[in-house]
Amino acid sequence: MRQLASYILLMASSLLLLTSCDYKELCYDHDHIANVKVIFDWTDARDADVESMTVLFYNEDAPSDAPIRYDLSRDGGMVNLQSGKWIAVAYNNDTETILLRGQASPSTLEAYTRESSIEEGTQINTRIAMPRAANTEGEPVILEPDMLYGALGEPLILSPNDESATLILRPEARVTEVEITIHDVPNLEYASQFGCALTGLAPSVMMASGAVGSGCATEAFTCHVIDNTTLQMKFRIFGHCPNDILNAHLLTIYAILSDGTKWYYTTDITTKMHEASQEEETNHYIKIDLDELPIPEPIAQDSGLKPSVDGWQNIEIEVDM
Repeated sequence: MRQLASYILLMASSLLLLTSCDYKELCYDHDHIANVKVIFDWTDARDADVESMTVLFYNEDAPSDAPIRYDLSRDGGMVNLQSGKWIAVAYNNDTETILLRGQASPSTLEAYTRESSIEEGTQINTRIAMPRAANTEGEPVILEPDMLYGALGEPLILSPNDESATLILRPEARVTEVEITIHDVPNLEYASQFGCALTGLAPSVMMASGAVGSGCATEAFTCHVIDNTTLQMKFRIFGHCPNDILNAHLLTIYAILSDGTKWYYTTDITTKMHEASQEEETNHYIKIDLDELPIPEPIAQDSGLKPSVDGWQNIEIEVDM
């Protein structure tokens, strides 16, 4: 009898242990995984030349958790997510100059570029510091951003019973392309190097919303000779400086002539930039045409005059560009 009682007690303990384990697995198992098909719809950026995309998934039920990252093709792909409420932010990752900060939440995820210099941006070979537009010396000079696209997805709610779901993301341009052409430029044949800088620009952009970051920055970029009388510059910006008081767009053009002299010209194109932005707001493209940039002739070698090559000389432009 004593042995039988011991056997019954042992079997009862084992049965209790088994049911306890089953109950614990049932109640504390949160690994309900759903297969989510991510699709990128490029309707709002039909001309986008993108190789690959990154999607950051933010768990709304655990906002302190780091986002889950997936790198996908430009068409999309499959991802695995636990049940819960998710917010997705996507951007193209085939960039070199773009940096990211504020990755803790969708609302703070911000794209920017590192600080640069007029010399680096214009790629002009000079040992003398290049001058800045008057009263803009306090603006940081930033590197031109690469082409950047971003998308914010609708909330994705996955229940424990969901085995699959579909998320459609619609990327939009997060930078604006600018094209400035200067016509009827005299003496282009005497210039060996050109460069430009533009003030009053946004220093960054929020990836989820497309709103520009605070503050003002300057960008410098290259300038090319198109024909005997035409200069052209093409570059990208995050947008206009959001400060209505400090957002003057001063365009400075730098030129080194064949006699070694260095000249720079500054003109205010604020009105043209803003008018073009309003016209092309949905296309993220600004086109501006300017006229009559006065490039001087170099000093002839047999004139007896010795040109000054020690610094940059300013020419005030009096014509309305």
